Amino acid sequence: MRKEVSMTKFNKDLINKEGEYVTYGADRKFIARFKHRGPFTKAKFLKELIANQTVEGYFAALAEGKTPLAILRDDNQDWYYGVLEAFYGRSFR
Repeated sequence: MRKEVSMTKFNKDLINKEGEYVTYGADRKFIARFKHRGPFTKAKFLKELIANQTVEGYFAALAEGKTPLAILRDDNQDWYYGVLEAFYGRSFR
């Protein structure tokens, strides 16, 4: 018998934004770091994270060694390339 795993959506109220770091929950689990300017702002990243990721899936992918942006890119390439194209004004596909 297979055990069903509960998938929890990110709760916006539990996201902590402190300088360039974004963490989650009371234990402040690392979500991402924003140290450079570019097409993927903290606001765009968090909007996509909340809309299309689960807490368990995201943190499991981080534990496997994937980067925060690669996790979002791999799950929604239309969003990723759309942000790049809007920022640079040319196609990346």
